[in-house]
Amino acid sequence: MITSSYGQESEPTLLFKFKSSLENATSSSSLGNWNSSVPLCTGNNSNWNGLLCFNGKFYGLRLESMGLSGNLDVDTLSQLTNLLTISIMNNNFEGPFPNVKKIGGRLRGVFLSNNRFSGELPDDAFAGMKSIRRILMANNEFTGKIPTSLLGIPKLVELQIQNNKFNGTIPAFSQKDFQINAANNRLEGPIPSQLSSQSASSFAG
Repeated sequence: MITSSYGQESEPTLLFKFKSSLENATSSSSLGNWNSSVPLCTGNNSNWNGLLCFNGKFYGLRLESMGLSGNLDVDTLSQLTNLLTISIMNNNFEGPFPNVKKIGGRLRGVFLSNNRFSGELPDDAFAGMKSIRRILMANNEFTGKIPTSLLGIPKLVELQIQNNKFNGTIPAFSQKDFQINAANNRLEGPIPSQLSSQSASSFAG
């Protein structure tokens, strides 16, 4: 087991642990080049498929369109202290909404669109996530109300929840430069005045 001077597991060790929670990751050539003897990053380029790098440091996961499924191991991801963004769009993940707030307030982007996630989101699903800017959850099977904890995210600029089964009313988002797409859900009631400048297509269906 590789450990750092802080006694925590190293980034490569944690990434392999995370990969082991995914189905099709081992057989998938997409993640086949992960190799603990190779550095994660060289400058802004990743040596491991699916990683995002800047100045030689790993900062994000972009595991899009890789045929992945299984459990998203947020407990392991929460130990990756440099993780700022995660995208698993266009895969086959299912089950409840991943408890991304465990990853912490540093996270800036969560991209879950085009999977098969389902069920209700806890109202506090995004509590304490003060740095997040973009949340994409379109084209899943989420139900229930839109979590009001989204209202407490000061830097949120984009929320895509179209093509789900959300019900209830649309919260009165008041963040600056905020864009929402809530089309094709089961929402009802008036569009909040704070969102009156949004495109009508964002509320179609």
